[in-house]
Amino acid sequence: MKEHWFEFFVLLLYISLSLFYPGKVQQAFWVGIGLFFKMLPIFASVVLFSTFLGVFLSPKFIQRFVGKDSGIKGIIIAVILGTVIVGPMWVMFPMFKTFMEKGARVAVVVALVGTFAVKTPWLPYAATFLGWEFVIVSVVLIVCYAVVSGLAMERLLGE
Repeated sequence: MKEHWFEFFVLLLYISLSLFYPGKVQQAFWVGIGLFFKMLPIFASVVLFSTFLGVFLSPKFIQRFVGKDSGIKGIIIAVILGTVIVGPMWVMFPMFKTFMEKGARVAVVVALVGTFAVKTPWLPYAATFLGWEFVIVSVVLIVCYAVVSGLAMERLLGE
């Protein structure tokens, strides 16, 4: 029950709301089912990719490049990876979990999550609307924030 409290809450919410709004709840249910089937290929891809990383990337490899002893090199790798990876953030969470299970530093994972806001392929497009000065300053601030957040999180968690 503790692990699935949110799902249980949503189920109770659906049941409660169906007493007052049966038509809307039924419509919401079928829209949700449709979205689930649209997202199924992405879910499958994420599971397969995370499994691939889990099997083929050894803990020694992860620890060497982004582990506890990686120092600033690990943070730099995280910043670079975070800025070049594109796609929805929720797709990356299983990969980040795999990295942590294999020995990646907390600071590295937090920096990856933070710098994911920078989409390197989109920077020229953003600059056409906002200007290069704005884009460069925002990227620098995002990267600084991600690195500081990562180091702070590592310190707070005692890792």
